[in-house]
Amino acid sequence: MGNVLSQSEIDELLSVLASGQGRTVEEAPEEEEGVVKPYDFRTANKFSKDQMRTLHFIYDNFASRLSTYLSGTLRAPCEVDVISIEEQSYSELSNSMPTPVIVAIISMPPLAGSTLLVITPAIAYEIVSRLLGGAGKYEMTDKPFTEIEVSLLERTIKKMLLLINEAWGKVNEINASLDRIETTGQYVQIVSANEPIAIITMNVKIGGVSDIINFCIPHVAVQPIAQNLVLRYWYSSIGTGQNANKEELESRLSGIQLNLQAFFNVTNATVSEVLGMRVGDVIQMEHRINEPITVKVEHIPKFRGAIGMCGSNYAVRIGEILKEGNANEYTDAI
Repeated sequence: MGNVLSQSEIDELLSVLASGQGRTVEEAPEEEEGVVKPYDFRTANKFSKDQMRTLHFIYDNFASRLSTYLSGTLRAPCEVDVISIEEQSYSELSNSMPTPVIVAIISMPPLAGSTLLVITPAIAYEIVSRLLGGAGKYEMTDKPFTEIEVSLLERTIKKMLLLINEAWGKVNEINASLDRIETTGQYVQIVSANEPIAIITMNVKIGGVSDIINFCIPHVAVQPIAQNLVLRYWYSSIGTGQNANKEELESRLSGIQLNLQAFFNVTNATVSEVLGMRVGDVIQMEHRINEPITVKVEHIPKFRGAIGMCGSNYAVRIGEILKEGNANEYTDAI
């Protein structure tokens, strides 16, 4: 629409043609040639979009689990959010690490090689301060970490690795373990400087302190399970995965022991009557002989039945299964 003439331009053109006066036509400027930029094949993206989306899904799940864990462990409100997931070279990550820093070298089989967890000093000292009963907001975040502080952080990181196993479990079973902890990033070299890595940046807020932690996953590490990180493959296996998880869950639950207790109706008595009771006294219960008794499973009314004998033991024969609505009514009455 930019080449359409306005009415005033049309009138001016007609008047020029009528008068016979010519106008110099300006030549259109030649288009500038495209700028050619050199391409460095070493910086080509190795992680596909599907793989990055799957990593985002995994670490979103991990972030919600980590905020719950930190809130309970540190007795402080904690929030963890995934800020970004981007591809960089390992040298960029290594050069951006502060000093001191907590760098956990992690093995995550079946992933190949090692991955990194980088915790900034502000978050590391906040965790240590809260674990030792302090109020947080530790100001000397530029001093070296002591052996006691590293030991406390090591215990916390091992708990975090259990959450990583759970977060990865929906995509691929892994078994993360801590190899060692370094406090200087320059001493850590898990891949070559030009190796592409996925950097998962997460913002961690503990009380009034907010800073970031980074997960570093080299491209070579995900090659053994690369096909599992494609969303198409993952969604195609959801159905079978759900059935397998259901069967595994049922097998685990089937062996859990529960407490069953049978209750008569509540009988009221005054304090003086209770204090006056002696051995041999008879308590008159407010429960008819032909009235069913309630059977509770872990304090939840589940059945109604009749009391009787089985050999030399008292027994209850189940006569009715209480539904959720009916169970609530019996709970109020018992």
